[in-house]
Amino acid sequence: MTSITRESVVQSIEAILVEAKNLSDDIFEDQIRLQSFQRQVFRLKNDTTAPLERIFGEICFQPHQSTAVRIALEGGWFQVLADGKPKTAHDISFATGAEVQLIVRIMMVLTATDVVIEQGYQTYRATPLTQILLDPGWANGLRHFFDHCGPSLINLPGYLKQNGYKVPQNVMTGPFADAWGGRNTWALYDAEPWRGKIFNSFMTKWKEGTKVWTDTYPANVRLCSSCEKSDDAVLLVDIGGGSGHVVLDFAKEPSNRVGRLILQDLPAALGDTDTLKNHGIEAMPYDFFTPQPVKGAKAYYFRGILHDWPDRACREILSNTATAMRKGYSKLLLDEMVLPDTNVPPKGALLDLSMMALETGAERTSEQWHQLLGSVGLRIEKIWSTDYGLEAVIEAVLDA
Repeated sequence: MTSITRESVVQSIEAILVEAKNLSDDIFEDQIRLQSFQRQVFRLKNDTTAPLERIFGEICFQPHQSTAVRIALEGGWFQVLADGKPKTAHDISFATGAEVQLIVRIMMVLTATDVVIEQGYQTYRATPLTQILLDPGWANGLRHFFDHCGPSLINLPGYLKQNGYKVPQNVMTGPFADAWGGRNTWALYDAEPWRGKIFNSFMTKWKEGTKVWTDTYPANVRLCSSCEKSDDAVLLVDIGGGSGHVVLDFAKEPSNRVGRLILQDLPAALGDTDTLKNHGIEAMPYDFFTPQPVKGAKAYYFRGILHDWPDRACREILSNTATAMRKGYSKLLLDEMVLPDTNVPPKGALLDLSMMALETGAERTSEQWHQLLGSVGLRIEKIWSTDYGLEAVIEAVLDA
C-alpha cells in the first residue's frame, strides 16, 4: 500500500490546479455540476487550513477584503487597470490623485486575496474579477451589499439577542429598521432615491441573460391548453410585476394569447400602461395584502415577491390569492429560489441571511415551501427546477 505524504498531497493539488485552469467553458454553463465542483474545492481548502488560521484569515478578516475592494472601486483604481496592462502605484496615483502609500497598503490586501495580480514591486494588473467590477451593474451590487445591507448585517447579532433569538417577522421593526433609525428598506429608498437606483441597476444586471420562467415551466401544456375559451377568461395574473417586463415577454408568444393577461402592482410601480395596452395587457392597481379581485384565473404568478417577506406576511399574501382560486382549475406559480433541504450552497445560504437582514425575508428550502403553502390550504404539485442553479418555478393548487 502506497503511503500518503505531505509532498505527494501537494503535488496532487498542484496537478489539479493545472487541470482546473484548462477547464472548458461548458462547466460554467452547467451550474449544478459547477456548484458540486466548487463545494469540493471549498472542502479541500478547509481540510488543508488550520482552524485557527481559518478563524482569523476567513472569519475575523472577511469584511476587510470587501472594504479594500470598496475603496479601490470608489477611488477609480480599477479603471486605471482596465486595459489589462501592468500599472504601478505611481501610475494609479497620477490618474486618481490617491496617495501612493495608501494605494500600496490597499493593494496589499487585494493582491493577497487574488482580486488584483501583483506583477512586481508596487506593480499591479487586473484579473477577470477586476474586469467584472468595471461593469456599473456589478459594481452597484457591491455598493448595495456593502453600503445598504452592511449596517443591518452588523446590527443583526445584537438585534437577535435583544429579541430572544427569534426569526424576525415584522419589516417595520426588523433588523434593518433597527439599524436605520426605524426606516425599512422601502422607506429608505423613498428618502434617499439614489440607493434605489443603485439597487435597480444591480437587479437589472443580475437578471441579464437569465432564462425566462417559461423556459423552465411548460406554460403551453400546463396553462394555455386548459384555459377556458371565453372572452372574459383570465389566463395569467402577474401579481407585483412592476412595469410588466415578465408579462410582456409572455405576451410576445402567440400561443400564450388564449385568455386575458393582467398585470397588478401599486399605482406608482405600474409604469407606462400605454405600452401594456398595445400588447393587450390590462394594468390593474392592486396591493397584494388585500383580497384578490380577479376570481378564477387560470394562473396567479409571483416573481421574486415572497422572498422579500417573512412567513407571517407570506401567509397573508397567499391567503388573499388562494381565496380567488378555483378548485381543480386555478394554479399558483411562484418564480422563486428553492434551496435544497441539505447541503445548501454558499450563494443560497448567504442570500438567505441577506434577506433576513434587509427585509425580514427568506430564501426557502423545498420543505419550507411545502410547509408555507400547506399552511394556507395550498398543495405543491411540482417544483420545476432550472438546469442553471437554485431558481425554480413552484406550481401549486388548492388542496383537496
